[in-house]
Order: sequence, then C-alpha cells, then structure tokens
Amino acid sequence: MNKKMVKTAGLTALSAVMLMTGCAKINPNETLVTINTGDAKDTISLGYGNFAARYQQSMYDQYLLSYYGEDMWKSDMSGSGSTLEADTKDGVLEEMESQYLTKLHAGDYKIELSKDQKNDIAKAAKKFISDNNKKSLEAMGATEEYVKEYLEYRTYYSLVSAAAKEEADADIKDEDCWMRTFTYVLFDTTGKKDEEGNVTEYTDDEITELKTQAKELSTSEDFDAKVEELGLTTQNYSYLKGESEDNTMDMSIISEAEKLKEGEQSGVIVVDGVGFYVIKLTSDHDEDASQTKRESLQSEAFDKLLDEWKEAITWKVNDKAWEKVKFDSLFKAPETEESKEDTTATESTEETEAE
Repeated sequence: MNKKMVKTAGLTALSAVMLMTGCAKINPNETLVTINTGDAKDTISLGYGNFAARYQQSMYDQYLLSYYGEDMWKSDMSGSGSTLEADTKDGVLEEMESQYLTKLHAGDYKIELSKDQKNDIAKAAKKFISDNNKKSLEAMGATEEYVKEYLEYRTYYSLVSAAAKEEADADIKDEDCWMRTFTYVLFDTTGKKDEEGNVTEYTDDEITELKTQAKELSTSEDFDAKVEELGLTTQNYSYLKGESEDNTMDMSIISEAEKLKEGEQSGVIVVDGVGFYVIKLTSDHDEDASQTKRESLQSEAFDKLLDEWKEAITWKVNDKAWEKVKFDSLFKAPETEESKEDTTATESTEETEAE
C-alpha cells in the first residue's frame, strides 16, 4: 500500500517551455516561510516554494490553456477580484502548510518512510529530471532535491491523512451516515427556455397539463414504465435518514421521502416557485451513498484536526519573496509517439485531399 502511495505522488513530465516572456530571477536560498512549532524553528526556501508553484502551474497549463488562452493567469477566473495566478499561489501555500504539518505529526501515527519508499521517491525524482529538458527544468526551478522533497511531503500527507481518517472513523456511527436515495421527476412550472436561454411563462392550460401528468405518475402502478411512457427525465437524490435540514433539496420533499418505504412512491408534491415533484424511494439504505457520506465525515474530521495543528504553530510567509514567483512562461505536455503519428496521418490526408 505504501509503495502505491509513493507512485501516486509521482510527477508528470513536460516538454519544452513555450511562450517565454522573460523568467523572473529568484534567489532559491531566500527564506519563504518561517515556522515556529513551539519546540523548534524551521524554514522553507523560496526555491522549493517556487518549484511547487511552477509545477502546479504546469499541470493547469496542460489542461486549461487550450480552453482559456495564454492570458488566463492574468484573468479573474473565480470572480473574486483576484487573478488565477494569485489564487493558485494561495492554494500552493495552503498545501505546503498542510503537507508540512502532516510530516510534523507523522510520529503521532507511528509513520516513517521506509528505506524502500525513500528509494522509490529518489528514483521518481531522478526520472522526472531526466524526462524533462533543461529549458523546462530551469523555468520550474526544478532540482532533484526539490523534487524529492516535494514527493516526500506528498507521501507523508497521503499516509498521515489516511491514518487520521481511519482513527476518526471509530467515532462515526452508522446513523451518522445512513443515506436513503429516491428517484424523482420534476415537472418544472417556471417556464420554457428557448435555444437562446429566453424564458417563456407557461399558460394556465400548460400548467394544468403538467399537473395532470404528475398525478398520472404518482398513481401509476409502475413508476419506471410510466416515466418512459410520458417521456420524462428522472434524477436521483440521497439524503441523511432523519435529517431536519438540507442545503440542496426542499425539505417538503425530504419529509415526504421519510414517509416512504423502499419501492413506494409519493403523491404530487407542490413546491412553490419550482413545480410539481413525484418521488420513488429506491433505497432505504444506499450503501454507496452511505460510504460516500462516511468518507465525507472522515475528511471533515481530518480538516478539523489540520486546523488544530495550524493553531499550534506560527507559519509566517515572506510576502515580498513570494511576489517574485511569477507564472511568466507557459508549459505544454510532451508530444508522444501516438500524437506524432496522428499529426503525420493528418498531414498525409491533407496532402491527399490537396492533390
């Protein structure tokens, strides 16, 4: 299991940097973060922080550049008034702190990397360096030591978070994650949308027809068959058994679901300003949804623990140093043999067509 976790913490190779706009020069030995754990003081270098940020940038570049263009890092993608570059760098700092804390508390769970794990990390770091060209490595500020440190932190995070969640699971009761699931049809009465997104209100007759269909479905002997006959669309929803509030589904629907046994369907449920619902309880105890809920509670417990660990230390970022980390060059994925063959095939086709 541990070896697998090391492998999942591997890094993706890149090809040459493109669109160089003048890489900012930084002093890798400058202190980026100063940490006081109460028992000792520690630091994280700007060189390491720069690599962590630029590697994260490179991952986004491979998947997002084709959609958002070369100016995406200067754009306010979240609508928060902050650029994507600033948001990403903030996220990198948060990850660095969480990873540092999990390594710091690894001893609480008797976790220590084995010789084999360290060897795996060293091999992965060496491979990353050899798989990338000099131009890419310089743009990322990547060194073998930084890559090893990065993989080590990520591996500790995986191991410690898993152990902490397993420990938290002992306090989670079955009733805390008992999820029931129903299938529902919504007869939306808010209006009809055209291709341009314009909404036209339903007439009284049209709303009456929707209500008639809802009544037919609610009184049908075969819910699924009637749905198909009427050409309706169903959706599934899971909720915690006995819950008194729900952030997504109207509580009047949850209340009706609570009255149903598995396989039973409801009458017509009217939700003002939305429409008519008819639901069928498909599972009194949805094991998959319950497991998802359990994992969510485990994650919440781990997040709370991380917050407690953060409160116990002083984590001070050198903002002026961090400003020197800039996404001033873009990265692209390496061209594989398959993509080269596709390009050649396309070129051959174009030549044939031209002839």
